[in-house]
This record gives sequence, C-alpha cells and structure tokens, in this order.
Amino acid sequence: MGKGRILAMDDKTRGRLQARIDELTKRMRVDSNDLDYESHLRQRRELQSILDHLTVAETRK
Repeated sequence: MGKGRILAMDDKTRGRLQARIDELTKRMRVDSNDLDYESHLRQRRELQSILDHLTVAETRK
C-alpha cells in the first residue's frame, strides 16, 4: 500500500512538471523580450531533462 502511494505521488509530480513545461512553452510564444524567452527556454530544458530522467529510471525498474 505504501508503494502505491509513492507511485501516485510520482504521477502527480510528473503531471506538475509536464504542466509547467507546457506553460513555459506557451509563454515563450508570446514573450517578445529576449531575456524572458531565454529564461523560459532554460527553465523548460531543465524541467524536460528532469522529466526524461524520471521516465528512463522508471523503465529500468
């Protein structure tokens, strides 16, 4: 039962990461300021890297 809770929390975390990535992608389309765009791009790449790492780790289990 405890393990199921961990998986549910991982799914919730994954969903929150993906939602943030999607939000940054949308903001990048409308932000005309180069500094804002670069900042959003960097954040998006970092979050995507974390999400990819979690996915790879799960497939190896």
